[in-house]
Amino acid sequence: CTMGPSTSSIWVSILKSGIVVGILDAIAAIVHAYLFNGSTPDAVFRYVATGLFGKTALSGGLPTAFAGLALHFTVAISWTALFYVLYPRIKFLSTSMLLSGIAYGLFIWLMMNFVVVPLSPVPAGPIRIRLATLFMIAIHLFVIGVPISWLTSRFFKGA
Repeated sequence: CTMGPSTSSIWVSILKSGIVVGILDAIAAIVHAYLFNGSTPDAVFRYVATGLFGKTALSGGLPTAFAGLALHFTVAISWTALFYVLYPRIKFLSTSMLLSGIAYGLFIWLMMNFVVVPLSPVPAGPIRIRLATLFMIAIHLFVIGVPISWLTSRFFKGA
């Protein structure tokens, strides 16, 4: 009789997985912002900080960028934690690591763009389907969703 993963081991795994996903997403966001807007890494995380501080974060300095980076990792760890909670409860998530990761990545993109950002002080513009938008969706599918699914499935298969 297996008892399943311990509460402490699942939280350690969520934290580690969330940090990995946060790093991957941070790199992808920096590359995206540079390619499509010529933005620097600190500008990327000052923009993220607008979720806490509003438009004033855009003119903030390095401490504001670090606050944005902390918020970025908080969000990455939160989405990872949600997947870990849902994984043993929704059969589809454990049937195909790739498909469930893609579906979860799309879910995250939709939730961030149509729920989280509109409810925050982030100065969001209209969502238009263009190359930059498609690139951002791909990041959510393959750089966020699939790694969360893969890391979660590894944890539960090892439990």
